[in-house]
Amino acid sequence: MVSFDKDKLAEQIESLKKLPQIKEVKALRQRLEKELGRFEEKKIIRVKPIVQSANLSRSSKLKKYHRYLRMIRDNFPNLKYSDIRKQFSERRKGQESDIPDVIWQNPSP
Repeated sequence: MVSFDKDKLAEQIESLKKLPQIKEVKALRQRLEKELGRFEEKKIIRVKPIVQSANLSRSSKLKKYHRYLRMIRDNFPNLKYSDIRKQFSERRKGQESDIPDVIWQNPSP
């Protein structure tokens, strides 16, 4: 991809050299030559992407899930944690639950 851009710039510079030397054409040609020089200076450095292990991503998602359910439990201390989990599962399926929708949307006390 870089070589394609580099070739395209070189072609544009050559076509501008054929045009009469007007101030604007000369400025454009100089700017394109600078860009072409930047392409030649750059070296391709491959950066290895940071891969997060499956266990870490699973752990962070479960932490969010359980933190969310604990916040709901704070609003309903009379319900067991397992009951809240069951109602959350039902709500995700689109069924009714005993806990109002307002609490599900913003469980902060």
